Amino acid sequence: MFRSLSRPLSGFTAHYQNRRSLSYISFHSLFPTTSYRFQVQRESKLFDKRLEQDDWEWEDGVEIANDGLVHPKISLDGISFNIFWVMLLMTITVSNGALFMPNTHFMQEVTRRSFDNYLDAVDNGQLPASPHYLRVLKGTTISNYLTLYREQDSRFTLQPSYPMTLVALNDTLTEFYTKSCTSIAPEEWLESYPYNEAFFDNSEDWMAR
Repeated sequence: MFRSLSRPLSGFTAHYQNRRSLSYISFHSLFPTTSYRFQVQRESKLFDKRLEQDDWEWEDGVEIANDGLVHPKISLDGISFNIFWVMLLMTITVSNGALFMPNTHFMQEVTRRSFDNYLDAVDNGQLPASPHYLRVLKGTTISNYLTLYREQDSRFTLQPSYPMTLVALNDTLTEFYTKSCTSIAPEEWLESYPYNEAFFDNSEDWMAR
């Protein structure tokens, strides 16, 4: 339960610069567009993906390195980019951070499925939590401890700026959510943002929002 809808990643693009001067693989100290994230708990609950917990979001699994720390990393089509050492690792992994996306069709598919799964779990006896959407406005600055990475089209992840423990990363993210994000009830968000009004992921019209 709580597993979100995922989609096959598109082929890795050979060109890194799009027509609006924002790299397909890029990093940012502030949010270039208003972005959203669905969470079941108020606090950040990123987890060690090796635990394979099926009561957490799949996208919230991060890789713990041999030194016991979470390193900044992104992946595309099974090619992992270790940003800290700038080297390529041929593994299949998820990105090491919190997923944020603008209001696009893919974002809606992921978060609507997550909310549906949460409701199903509660109906089946799971204790209720505090599901909500986080909204971070365009231009919001990011703590020096965190860096926002754009991985593909409309997918962004908020990751550690340098290797840190999972506990420290979750604490840092929770502080950012508390100070810099707005919490919106799922029912309110879904009513305010109909699926048919969402942006196409590859159109980049969402960059103006």
